[in-house]
This record gives sequence, C-alpha cells and structure tokens, in this order.
Amino acid sequence: MKTATITHFTKNLQKTFVLLTFAFSTVAFTQSSIAQTYKIAPGSEIKVDGTSNIHDWNMKTTTMSGDAQVALAGKNLTDVKTLNFSTAVKNLKGKEDLLNSRAHKAMKADKFPTIAFKLNSATVSGDIVKGSGSLTIAGVTKEIAVQGKAVENADGSLSINGSRKIKMSEYGIQPPSFMLGALKVADEINVTYTLKLKK
Repeated sequence: MKTATITHFTKNLQKTFVLLTFAFSTVAFTQSSIAQTYKIAPGSEIKVDGTSNIHDWNMKTTTMSGDAQVALAGKNLTDVKTLNFSTAVKNLKGKEDLLNSRAHKAMKADKFPTIAFKLNSATVSGDIVKGSGSLTIAGVTKEIAVQGKAVENADGSLSINGSRKIKMSEYGIQPPSFMLGALKVADEINVTYTLKLKK
C-alpha cells in the first residue's frame, strides 16, 4: 500500500473514531438528562413556624406522599418537570394538644382534610430550583412562587430544601386565639420544607 493511501486511510479512521466518540457522548448525555420519576421518601419534612403576642409556636409533619419527574446530567439536576405532594392537615402537630386542635379547626380539617401542592413550572440554575405552583389549604388554592436548593444525598436520593412565608388569611383561615383572645396568633407563618426524592 502506498504511503499516501495509508495516510488517507489513517485520517479517515481518525475522523470516524472522533465522530463515533461524539455520538456516544451525546447519547449518554441525552439519556442521563431524560426525566425520571421519583417518589417522596421518608426523611421529608414540612415545618410551620408562627408567632403570637406572647410566644412563638411551631408544628411539623414527616408524613406526606407525592412524586416528581426530574432530569439529571450525571449528578447535576437539570430540570424539574413535575412535582406534587400532599399531607393530611391533622399530620401537622406541635407539642401542645390545644395548639393542635385549634390549628386543625382553623384550617377546617374535617371539611378539607388535605394540604396539597402542585408545581406548574420550574427553572434550574446550578443547585437552585425556582418555580411556581398551586398550593391548596382549607379548600382554597393560590398560585405561589417557590425556591429551593437541590442536594444529592449519600444514598443516591435527592433533597430539595426551601422555605416560603404565607398569610393564613389568604386561604380563608382565621388565625386562632387562646385564653379568650389574650393570646393572638400572627397572620403570617413561615413554611420550611425538605422534600426527599427517591426512585
């Protein structure tokens, strides 16, 4: 075989190798970025912090259900397609039974037993997820903006942590009072959440 022919063959072989490498890399990246379904897993938590004219108070739950479709490129979150979760109102509990019963009554737990959130849209920048979704409390649904930080856990699951201030009155909830009105609960509360997502 002539030298020119060998050189030409070698160059073509190199080009083919480069094209194949690029093609396989593109396929691998595309596959890793396809949205996969995750479930809300144990380790998730919703905490509600509030204030009153006498002392602060809080309630929390670790019992909830839901799912999400998220896309990852390697270990990096690239997109959140869907995210839905819910919990029973009576799952939210504080340290005092009186607080629990008054809060559940204020949230009309017997008539509207579920608190639910459904993501409408989201963008991901680095490990920060910003979106908007529909939050339903006491039978009232409002669209709210949300933001969270995505963290990969040692067990391969993904956690999204964030917080959001809301006003109870926006959901038709009358902030409960105690001791014939001597203790008055403030309208604004802070909701902190950790959503642990696992395949």
